[in-house]
Amino acid sequence: MIELIKGQAIKMFTYNFEKLEVWKLSLKINDESLKLLKKLPSSEKCVLRDQLRRALLSICLNIAEGSGRGSKKDFGRFVRNSIGSTLEVIACFRMAVRQKYLDENECETINALLKETYFKLIKLSKYLQK
Repeated sequence: MIELIKGQAIKMFTYNFEKLEVWKLSLKINDESLKLLKKLPSSEKCVLRDQLRRALLSICLNIAEGSGRGSKKDFGRFVRNSIGSTLEVIACFRMAVRQKYLDENECETINALLKETYFKLIKLSKYLQK
């Protein structure tokens, strides 16, 4: 990334978590989910929408926080939290489809991203347990 400071281009520092494919995927999930969250009825604003938003943020924030921990074991704990949040997001979208707030076809992209992220998180978790 490049940032302009006083008219000069300065290369920004990249943190380790920003290099992880699973973190990049979590950002894509957030972007895609925001489109879908806008389609939820206003009656769900304080329930399903807010819960989804917190769980979505938890996926990427746990990866970032865990990467800064001092050991693989600590990082692994945060990765497992991200796995749980990923499953929570999956469950929330399934409930939204079940309640007919969203159409199943609308969720194809997000479902594919969530599945890919879930398995990458599982793989990262197993690596960190070694």
